[in-house]
Amino acid sequence: MTTHPPDELPNKPIIESLEQFQPRDERDSLDRAIFFATATAALSANILTSYIKFCLVSFPDENVFPTRERTFNRAAKEILTINIWLTMLETCGDVIPEWYRNFIHSAFRAADELAKEPPVADIFEFYPIDAGMIATLQTLSLNLCHKLDLGATRPEAVLALGDLMFDSADRRHGLLQFSLTQPLLTLDAWVADLGTEAFSK
Repeated sequence: MTTHPPDELPNKPIIESLEQFQPRDERDSLDRAIFFATATAALSANILTSYIKFCLVSFPDENVFPTRERTFNRAAKEILTINIWLTMLETCGDVIPEWYRNFIHSAFRAADELAKEPPVADIFEFYPIDAGMIATLQTLSLNLCHKLDLGATRPEAVLALGDLMFDSADRRHGLLQFSLTQPLLTLDAWVADLGTEAFSK
């Protein structure tokens, strides 16, 4: 158990530092949640692409990868859903502020608008989120490794996606902060530019 000197308190949850930027009203919250879901979808596709490239590093012929666009999109939707859930988990303490809960729920609804299949509700029924982050990420990695037929590409393939997700925490937090603190015109411009360098490393 970690202890803290009397004059030192544990770090506050990230969401407390963003409290002053909570949306002004329901419309503002919805617009920002839609941006957050859209940006997180781009991040999720980036993570999935990185995972595939990691697995196929020994296979220069891209035709060895059997996944079709529909399979990729469904896998990206699962990653998107877990990314939104992880953001809430990582940025809150034991209590989720009502305004933030509403924001996250709106982001999940926006995710279902961005990609109908599989529905967010079905994804949550499949993954053991009550068991916590590590168990969920391991299940996600095992599941998508199987669905994408990447298990034979290299020994680390089975759990590599979970590691990529875990290592993307700072990017998730940055997108949350950006979505809550920037003017809506800036968010719109960011989405319009998404196809160029929005997620360059």
